[in-house]
Amino acid sequence: MRRPAQTPVGLLISSTALEQATRDGAETLPLETGGILLGFRASDLIVITRTVTVPDPRSSRRSYLRRRGRAQSQMTAALQDAPAVVGYVGEWHTHPADHPPSSIDTTALGAIARSTTKPVALIVLARTTGSDWRHHALVAIRDRWPVPAVAPVTVWPTALTTTTEDAANLESAACSATHPAQETP
Repeated sequence: MRRPAQTPVGLLISSTALEQATRDGAETLPLETGGILLGFRASDLIVITRTVTVPDPRSSRRSYLRRRGRAQSQMTAALQDAPAVVGYVGEWHTHPADHPPSSIDTTALGAIARSTTKPVALIVLARTTGSDWRHHALVAIRDRWPVPAVAPVTVWPTALTTTTEDAANLESAACSATHPAQETP
């Protein structure tokens, strides 16, 4: 797939969100698990502040399927206490062995990207040795195209940067940036 004309989007994740996904992944080994990423988008950055685990009762060592209905209800519950700026920004899942995202993962991410005009992220947490995990990150965006029905998608690998900044502080800063306080004369 070709890269979009615009600047690629990076990923920033709060350490607490990454730790939660990693813990949930470790608890289900040797099976795969996953869920959704919640956060917000800045100009060239997806900021992930929360992860929601969506169990798949049929997961195996080689597959995980995020069930739409279950994910929707869990996301709705997770967003109850979140500021309005926080929403769906992507997906995550584990690989019990050190394997990067598969072609199935890339295709699924592309299908999600076709349904929105905003970039979406995929993080694959791949178990290496002992308790170590490798983080693989992809971003996908629907290309601008004169025929919307075609909707080609570009998917590219990107760096996953972790921040120790508290998720609540990140969300508060995003709220302030989108709704700056009005000055009184």
